[in-house]
Amino acid sequence: MHETSLRDKQGRLLDTLSDAELMHRILSMPKVELHRHLAGSINGAMAVKIAAKYGVELPSYIASELDEILFGCRKVNTLPEYLAPWATLERLFVSREAIHEIILEVIEQAAKDNVVYLELRMGPYGFLGKEPYTFEEFIHTVSASVAEAESRFGVTTRCILGVPRHVFAGISAYTRNRMFARMISVIYPFFPHTFVGVDLNGDESAAAGDHFKVFFKIAREKGFGITVHAGECGPAQNVEYAVRELNASRIGHGIEAAKSPSVLSCIAESGSMLEICPTSNEILNRVSQAGELPLRLLTEYGVSFAICTDNPARNKVSLSEDLFKVATAFGLNEAHLHELTYSALNRSFADQGTKHAVELALRRRFQALANTEACRDYHNMC
Repeated sequence: MHETSLRDKQGRLLDTLSDAELMHRILSMPKVELHRHLAGSINGAMAVKIAAKYGVELPSYIASELDEILFGCRKVNTLPEYLAPWATLERLFVSREAIHEIILEVIEQAAKDNVVYLELRMGPYGFLGKEPYTFEEFIHTVSASVAEAESRFGVTTRCILGVPRHVFAGISAYTRNRMFARMISVIYPFFPHTFVGVDLNGDESAAAGDHFKVFFKIAREKGFGITVHAGECGPAQNVEYAVRELNASRIGHGIEAAKSPSVLSCIAESGSMLEICPTSNEILNRVSQAGELPLRLLTEYGVSFAICTDNPARNKVSLSEDLFKVATAFGLNEAHLHELTYSALNRSFADQGTKHAVELALRRRFQALANTEACRDYHNMC
């Protein structure tokens, strides 16, 4: 497998392809998604269906109106503004049955976009006793739902448990670390077949990274992959701390690192990967368009990256559309897109057996697409 490479100059993706043909190729190709949140994948239609069935109060039960209420603000200035819809979305995790339906539908949506490997992030529902089920019951429900979805939709799905900074910031270190140990002990029996990694997310200003060193130490000792949201809205130094002190092998977003040559060098030396989420960065006003993403600079420093959706419903975007944005902005050809896919799989938290199986599936599907395009070109010539 190869890491990401870009052209030296901007240009169209293959001069012979129109934008329509390019999008068709991207829609058809198999994909790997490393950074997708469960709650942020719930659109208005899904929310209305779940809420109506399980008696959850919503500001509207008309899907189009709810979409506008929750996701209508396309530009925000702070991460808390961006995350405002979560106050409504998290009400939908009202029961184990609702969780099951949400997971099935979210993975089905990924399948429709030809995602073949997905890492799905979720918070520790049930852990603080706010829901009518325990954390253990939540984890069992997730595991069973993911297995069923994989069987039905053909998407190899693994989960990442996310810890929100703001939730644990005000808890004493002693209590917090005991809670972290319990979380890991609950998900460990499901490693590596369901849960493969842990994440730190939420507003970077809510708590310093050192609050969570014990969490990541315990997780690392158990073999879990480590990814940290850093440099999304916070400074580049947050990325360096995540790499050096939390031992993150992947960084969620991380684009602020581009402002610091020393931090870029740190990332490159560590071999960490950045999970770049183009549309999220646009909504958060980190860039005005995909072409402003520091992908060329990352490549110059030898920093690998994956293209991800983050929250496809919140952002009103698919992985195909985010890839299309990047491809047209940076002149990527199909070989580059294939490299991005294999690189993402290589840096996934899946075990080697799973990676090998998914890689074989990718190669078969890429070859089938190549054969289809070759036949179409032949018939067009005739």
